[in-house]
Amino acid sequence: MVDPVPASIELSPVQQEILDLIIQDYASTQGVEPERVILHWREGVSESITAQKLGITEEEVRTIRYRWWASTARIAAAEKKFHKVFNDLVSLIFRVPNEELSSEVASPISADGVKKSSAGKGNPAEPKELRAATRALIEILHHKPKVYGINRSNWSRRSLAEAFERRYGQRVSASTVGRLLKEAGLSWKKSRRVLTSPDPNYREKVELLLNTLQSLKTDEELFFIDELGPLQVKRYGGKSYTPRKATPTHPQNPHVKGSITLYGALSATTNQVTWFYGKSKDSAGIIDLTEMLFNRYHTKSKIYLTWDAASWHGSDELVQWADNLNTWNRASGAGPVIEFVPLPSSAQFLDVIEAVFSGMKRAVIHHSDYQSEEEVKTAISTHFRERNEFFKQNPRRAGKKIWEIDFFQDHNHIRSGNYREW
Repeated sequence: MVDPVPASIELSPVQQEILDLIIQDYASTQGVEPERVILHWREGVSESITAQKLGITEEEVRTIRYRWWASTARIAAAEKKFHKVFNDLVSLIFRVPNEELSSEVASPISADGVKKSSAGKGNPAEPKELRAATRALIEILHHKPKVYGINRSNWSRRSLAEAFERRYGQRVSASTVGRLLKEAGLSWKKSRRVLTSPDPNYREKVELLLNTLQSLKTDEELFFIDELGPLQVKRYGGKSYTPRKATPTHPQNPHVKGSITLYGALSATTNQVTWFYGKSKDSAGIIDLTEMLFNRYHTKSKIYLTWDAASWHGSDELVQWADNLNTWNRASGAGPVIEFVPLPSSAQFLDVIEAVFSGMKRAVIHHSDYQSEEEVKTAISTHFRERNEFFKQNPRRAGKKIWEIDFFQDHNHIRSGNYREW
């Protein structure tokens, strides 16, 4: 005689997770969702109503219920074993003092049963496998905090401890979380913002620049061109040598005594800077700078100008002026031809003169308090003259790896955002 089954049952969380696997292992009824039969049973739904809801016979409902009921002993045993192993592990990791954890990692055992140390002479210690609790923390890290009901956009040690407790029912401290993550080789780092270019012709423009650089003839020059400013004349903060207990300060809203706009051109082959001061950033200023380069490098056959995607760098006025100049030069043979090599948009990391301007600002602008525009201009001009003299005495091309890159092989190695190394 078959033992009767109760009118309803209780399911633990673990039982609910393994319910489908147990039923599929024993059920032979085709086209039935046996787990739904058990869930209805848990809610106290009768056999007849369950059969009506699921579209099966009462006999099939009784068969599935009996097979589950007959397996409850195995389910309980599996659940008990799971909880025992997990509780022992958590107790070992979180309740035993650090100095007692040395017994957790046993020494290797030889075939004859004798323990041997792997840290002996000539035998470097083997790397320990990650602890189960550490693996559990890393698994939590792979999800967003909101998955665990935590209102944060990133993880902290405290929120990880909270998520661990919600997931496994065991309370841990934030310091323990930090220690386990450190053992796993994880550290707290800030993401680095990198410069990226949305230009649809990015590859073509970079290829043109690199090919132009690498194929420059002895009677040709390429200049990296950019503008700086308007740069206010005021007191600036910056780094300086200071007594240990003192902190240098500068006003949040200092008095502004004027402003300057700087135009600059950096020779790719000689590392010499050509500069002048304008009133604003516009095509007229670029034309003035180009005329200065034309006059200074009058013996060259061709001058390439490369710059960013600022609107005044591609204006009709500038293009028309360059076309007229080139037409006159070709007809008279009296000067170099001007050619433009525009950079991709948002690709400042390819414009080497950006690094020159950055170095100038660190040297003569940061931590300064000039009283007039003339003082600022004098300091900047002196800096560039000294720089030019240095590279006359120590010849070196502008930029570094930008000269060495083979576009077709190493194009993807261009490290956007780190333009100072170019």
